Amino acid sequence: MDISALSQMLNPKDDDDSDSDTDCVKYTPASIGNSKPKSKIPDVTPTTVKKAPAGKDIWDPDFVLEGVSTEHEETRPQPHYDMCFKQNIGTEDMFLGMSGKHPGSNDELVITISLPNTKSADIDLNVTDDRVDCWTADYALRLHLPKPVISNQGSAQWVTDKEQLKLTLPLKFEFNI
Repeated sequence: MDISALSQMLNPKDDDDSDSDTDCVKYTPASIGNSKPKSKIPDVTPTTVKKAPAGKDIWDPDFVLEGVSTEHEETRPQPHYDMCFKQNIGTEDMFLGMSGKHPGSNDELVITISLPNTKSADIDLNVTDDRVDCWTADYALRLHLPKPVISNQGSAQWVTDKEQLKLTLPLKFEFNI
């Protein structure tokens, strides 16, 4: 038995038939949208590829985040610190549960940094949305925060008798501006 004869019998070709497959356009789910499929491979043209850093460096200074010093290793010790989340609740939360807060929702991040033998005037403090930097003559602390905060609405309090710096930073939520 000839395979080509069987193929012609199953798919007859009529040249004078106007309903042939070549005359009409077939639409499939694949034909909806862009006709060119998007490539998952990134464009790696010579203009998008960065050159490897010169010498023995393992990264280029352009890749380092802003504010992170790469010039020298810090030799001052890191002070002891405690970090905890704080939830502000009122009577409507306590007794009626009207605000929609649950035990896992937090409003503020409280950081207590112990700085023995330090005066408040000797503290250099820098707070950003994702990091706290605290420097004195004896201590250096660069602390990356677990959640983003609103840095310009925070407060700092020096507790003289305990020689501690207490930072209260409101947490940034998606709906906050």
